[in-house]
Amino acid sequence: MSNPAIAAYEAAFKLLKEPSAFVTKGAHPHPAPVLFHLTAQIAALYPNKVISESDILFEERYLDDHDQMLCEINRVSLPHLGPSNGAFMDLSHMVVDDVGDADLFRLQPSEDDEANATTFGVLIVLLPSVHTGGVITFTYGNHSETFDEDTSLLETSFAAAFLTTTITSAPITSGRRVALVYRLYYGHVKTPMRMEPNVQDAAVAAFQELGQSTTHGVQRLGLELEVAHHPLSFEHFTYAELGFVNVLLAAGNFDVGVARLDAFKKGEVMTFLPHPACNIPDAVVDGVIGHTLQGFLHKPPPSSDAFECPSFVLVFWPTRHRVCIVDVVGVLDFLMRRRARGNDNDDGYLGISETRELLLGVMPFFGAHGPTLAKTKRMSPEEEIYMLMHKKDLPRNLSLLEKMQRLLTALVDDIAPVVHDLLTKHGWEALQSSMLRLVQRWIETDPDATMQLLMSLAGLNTESSVCPPLSQPFEAELFKRCYDVVLAKPGLFTETKGMLPRGPTSVKGLFLLEHYLTTTAAQLQDAHYASQRLPLSLVPAIDAFLFAYPSLDSLFCSSAEWHPLKDLAVGLASAVRCQPSLPLPSAIIDKVLAAMQAPMTPHARAVMASQQAEIAAAVLVLASLSQRLDAALFDILVHIYGPRLLPIVASIASQLPDDAIVKQLVVSYIDASVGTLVDESSYPEPFNSRTYTGRYMEETYKFGADIFVGAAELLLRFAPDTALAFASKWLQLLPTTLDDLHDRLVPVVPRLDRTSSVFRLLFSAMIDRFVAVSELLNIVNLAAPSPRHLDPDHCNQPDVCVDLARVVDANATRLCFVTGDDGKCRLEKVRQPNQVSPTEWDVHHAKMKIHARIAACIASLTSTVGGEPEDASNESTEPPAKRVRRS
Repeated sequence: MSNPAIAAYEAAFKLLKEPSAFVTKGAHPHPAPVLFHLTAQIAALYPNKVISESDILFEERYLDDHDQMLCEINRVSLPHLGPSNGAFMDLSHMVVDDVGDADLFRLQPSEDDEANATTFGVLIVLLPSVHTGGVITFTYGNHSETFDEDTSLLETSFAAAFLTTTITSAPITSGRRVALVYRLYYGHVKTPMRMEPNVQDAAVAAFQELGQSTTHGVQRLGLELEVAHHPLSFEHFTYAELGFVNVLLAAGNFDVGVARLDAFKKGEVMTFLPHPACNIPDAVVDGVIGHTLQGFLHKPPPSSDAFECPSFVLVFWPTRHRVCIVDVVGVLDFLMRRRARGNDNDDGYLGISETRELLLGVMPFFGAHGPTLAKTKRMSPEEEIYMLMHKKDLPRNLSLLEKMQRLLTALVDDIAPVVHDLLTKHGWEALQSSMLRLVQRWIETDPDATMQLLMSLAGLNTESSVCPPLSQPFEAELFKRCYDVVLAKPGLFTETKGMLPRGPTSVKGLFLLEHYLTTTAAQLQDAHYASQRLPLSLVPAIDAFLFAYPSLDSLFCSSAEWHPLKDLAVGLASAVRCQPSLPLPSAIIDKVLAAMQAPMTPHARAVMASQQAEIAAAVLVLASLSQRLDAALFDILVHIYGPRLLPIVASIASQLPDDAIVKQLVVSYIDASVGTLVDESSYPEPFNSRTYTGRYMEETYKFGADIFVGAAELLLRFAPDTALAFASKWLQLLPTTLDDLHDRLVPVVPRLDRTSSVFRLLFSAMIDRFVAVSELLNIVNLAAPSPRHLDPDHCNQPDVCVDLARVVDANATRLCFVTGDDGKCRLEKVRQPNQVSPTEWDVHHAKMKIHARIAACIASLTSTVGGEPEDASNESTEPPAKRVRRS
């Protein structure tokens, strides 16, 4: 008994023909080493670019592996073409192409007339070769497939197609493509032979129409699979099942997945694996799990007694149906917000952008399923990854990196340790393909996180590593390929940044990886494949031939999408901190300094001064290390940042070279700014409001302390003989009131070097400022509680209360009624002659607080320092050690 509710789907299913692709592709590990340097010699011997089969001789020791590769292609890939009989393959010729000529793939005539008569296709096997361009396109009717988009040096890529397929090639811009061309033929057959692929256009059109229908109430459907396999995978589908999946994907408006059902719970979905081509959001996956399907092809309705629940099914539904799987109310709220906003400038809802599609997706289920669909609790992707990473079997861990490709919102801090654990457990070579796909997808969505991961795995990020470094044989080979994938990302240097997280972290990672691959790794014997057979000195030349990385400085300088200050300067300076021997590209330095010296609007200067301290630090470091720092550039920074520049320079002083110009500029500016440092009204606002939590104070942090401490540290480093005079002058210009001295000295003294003369001077000033403070007077506290019977709150109208009036009248010299601004009458005491006024008491109370604060501060300082400061004569006058400059 069939299900009438899904009769239209079953009718469309009957339109499916026997699966027969017009082209099939794949890859196989290359069975023999390829000598790339011989391609030029071979091309010179055969100027027509074609080497006949009679001139090709396979070495006997690699012949078995070569035959095994062809058998694997014949067994696994050729059946996707759907040949009507057993297919054979014979080598036709070899191609060494440097222009991108698709006619070179035309089969050479065979001496076997029967093979010529039964030839139905061509097999192209691309040998590993270094070339760019030359993408091959197979076209049949309205369908097309591309081939040779990615050049692999480890695998042999192949594609098989019917002769009725049109083959074209894009021009090869560099290098040569080496390919073996095989004839596909049937051999001795008398039955009808399939010479062209079956076209599924009718079935595709039927399912496209069903995917757009608004009348079918049953849309979340299943098809029982012939082979039950756990864990869920598309790899074990039959050719017919794969053909159906391809039709649904070709329709373009269906979501597809494979599920395991619970027969004891009326067919509820226990686990669900979405097809990667559908990009189904995780919220939709969560909504499918824990719910039943609405119908099954070729089975009675689930409510029928004759229904037998299958265990493993192919699940599919129209893409617009996602909105009802998750939450109908949610999509309606989303559409109302769109209407109120007046535009659809957003990312859509569950991957659906068109308003019409969202509305049509709701219509079939509006009255049947209530306002919302309940969702079943499911493990989060992070929890699932944590569980899988403890499994020891490699096949499951191979798919783990694939799962992480969907976690585009996950923090790299969470993902990086998992990646490191997997690479450490199984070795990077076993997970190379998955790792490269992870990098390829992540670089398109989060370049900063991708570079954080690669820097940490390579041990290059000494500032903020997100995982331990990878320490394995030949590990440089992994980073060569990852770096190649990163640079191959379309638009990394040309597309507008927008909301893409791409900034100084990406710049830092690119420069560090480039230096690692070209300089550091080139000196490591065990980091390369080639160094095991060839001298280490030849490795850079081999890598330059295999990968041909473009120069980063040329890429950055030719792009207008990377800000020269916020991105390039900050990123390059951060890279130099991690790797001091990193050479500074002169073109990048020119671009950074030109941007710094270019005219700025007042708003741009204000933003830079208040929010972008890292720009000043980066410009100073890069200009100093490249010997480009001069008075004009320093004056520009002073004009923008003002006194803020001093703590910035102090924070990077250890990175600056022992350069006389740096010392002269910094010392001269500090000497001319003593009065400015004393005038608190001239202090700029801090970069970030925060509270100082040191041991010596509990008051709100003051940014002026940062400025003075920065100036003192710079003088102690660059001109130690002038530091004490500077501090003395600053101290003399300070206000002399007790509160002002306290507010200025307390934030400063605990942050100074206790062995310096500046610390001793200011520490003594903190103690000496209390000498002139008079003793506190013995004042009676006027806040003593009044008798209960004088409490005005016991009556709503104290001025007419008989009891209170009698007491006040009897003590008129000491008590009175006072009406306040709020109209309420209050009972107050009358001030007596020679008695302290409330105002005088408030002043006295504030002084008591100051004395208590001072006493606690002195006790804390004395206990920490260990007594009085040592005599200043014992202090060394040698300046602090500076970092040795590395070229």
